[in-house]
Amino acid sequence: MAVRFRTLLESHENMRGIRFSLKSLLGLMVVISLAIVLTTQWRYRERLVTRFLDPDSVEARSLLAKPIVEADEGLSTAQYRANYRDVRWLFSMAENDIALSGGLQAEFDNDRVVIQTADGENLKRFIAHMEEADRLPDDHAVIRGIAVDENDHPVANLPIDVLGPTQCLNAFLTRPDGSFSLPVEFLPSDGYTLRFRRSYAESYRTMPFQLGKSKREVVMRVVIPQKG
Repeated sequence: MAVRFRTLLESHENMRGIRFSLKSLLGLMVVISLAIVLTTQWRYRERLVTRFLDPDSVEARSLLAKPIVEADEGLSTAQYRANYRDVRWLFSMAENDIALSGGLQAEFDNDRVVIQTADGENLKRFIAHMEEADRLPDDHAVIRGIAVDENDHPVANLPIDVLGPTQCLNAFLTRPDGSFSLPVEFLPSDGYTLRFRRSYAESYRTMPFQLGKSKREVVMRVVIPQKG
């Protein structure tokens, strides 16, 4: 009987030791997690306020630019902003497939092309052809979103650079409504950021993000500090 009691007592002491060990381990994990959070916050303390959006959300879809076609009996005009591909590539592809008999004048600006022609009916087909081809190919990614100031006003005409394993410099600006869309050929990595520049002396970076085969569309809302 005494032997059994001593065995039960030893088992109880062992269980207390196990519970103490688990409690200590849990406490250590909490301390480590807090340390990681604080280190991350310190490391990125000067980064832009960056909110990543679900690409399929209503907010993200609302940032996609839509073509504008103004038909006229004389000279018809269309404006197309690319969402997923390079706008010059889209224009060249459409030009090879659809002939505009009324002549053609095209002006490119940032991710936009403005087309004028006397062939108003075929211009609609031309733009529809560009829109159909404006899809994300397997070997590309797109980084898009909107830049606003601290009062939620759009920040227009701000240069944007892609930094990371794949870089794209001096190629894109935010649109008049603050939105942007940057198609890139990417190397899979979680070390990408966007840099917004008011000047070479005043620039801001987003929080880092990942591009890869399973994450080829990144949508974000960034807050740009106001001047002064």
